[in-house]
Amino acid sequence: MNASSQQIVLAQRPHGHVSVKDFRLEDVPLPELEAGGIEIETLFISVDPAIRGWLDDRPSYLPPVALGAPVRALGLGRVTASLNTNFAVGDIVRGFVGWQGRQVVSSPGGEWDRPAPREGISLEHYLGVLGTTGLTAWAGVCDILRPTPGHTVLISGASGAVGSVAVQLAKQSGARVVGVAGGAEKCAMVARLGADAVVDRKASNWEDQLEAATPDGIDRVFENSGGPMFEATISRLNNHAHIALCGLIDGYNLTERPSGPANFGQLLTKRILTQGFVVLDYMDRATEVEEKLGALISSGQLSAVQSVLPGFEQLPGAFVDSFSNGQPGKIIIDLTR
Repeated sequence: MNASSQQIVLAQRPHGHVSVKDFRLEDVPLPELEAGGIEIETLFISVDPAIRGWLDDRPSYLPPVALGAPVRALGLGRVTASLNTNFAVGDIVRGFVGWQGRQVVSSPGGEWDRPAPREGISLEHYLGVLGTTGLTAWAGVCDILRPTPGHTVLISGASGAVGSVAVQLAKQSGARVVGVAGGAEKCAMVARLGADAVVDRKASNWEDQLEAATPDGIDRVFENSGGPMFEATISRLNNHAHIALCGLIDGYNLTERPSGPANFGQLLTKRILTQGFVVLDYMDRATEVEEKLGALISSGQLSAVQSVLPGFEQLPGAFVDSFSNGQPGKIIIDLTR
């Protein structure tokens, strides 16, 4: 058993846009394994926009990451030592591994689950389509929006981890799907996933593109981004439309969070049903949804869009870049290479 572990810790709280200077690489000793504990070697780490919110010292659905502590992140690990009868050496576990190579967990409980690998599906999928990413998309599309044929569904952040799954699930409902992505390459990818139209949020004429893509208005919105595009989307909503509010990424790196869209009153006059949601509220559905999404992947009805990057040291840069010109789909850091 290794006596120490590399960690990337929060060196200072970001002010505005997150920077690699906000993090620090350390080598820390591991505590001795005691009865009931396990040692975990990290295999894969998920890079998610939600991490940015956990770095600020402000109220949220999870407490902020403490200064000097490893950055909180979901991941997959392997049990390398165990004094716990519920975990055996070699078990693959999924949970908040954080930005660290190894760790000792003194009394692991329900916060750690053990995904059962499927034949032909690579392990990193259990952080993407078969993890909280897929569960988030399923909750927003299938549980909250429930689109049907005849609906126009708009998916913002459609080239991202959650958005790329949401596009495909919405299309399988028989609805007309409009994706929003940034740049020609990502827009083309969203079209290949089945979107009937794609709006390039980086184009100078994006407002014209949005209007052209939604000639009959919008009935369902899976909102990941916020910002000017969300405000324009509200103006295109039909009466009694539904919004699944998943994220507001456009404001995550601002020194002050935006107050809200200027046309907020249209949510009232158009009688819009808006529901914010956090994937942690749906964890009791995780096994059920994983089975359904696994079947869709195995049958070729669902594509997993992911960018797997090798190397622990890449974490800060990959996370910072994810807010600008990041990789498409789910970003995963591979510590096994």
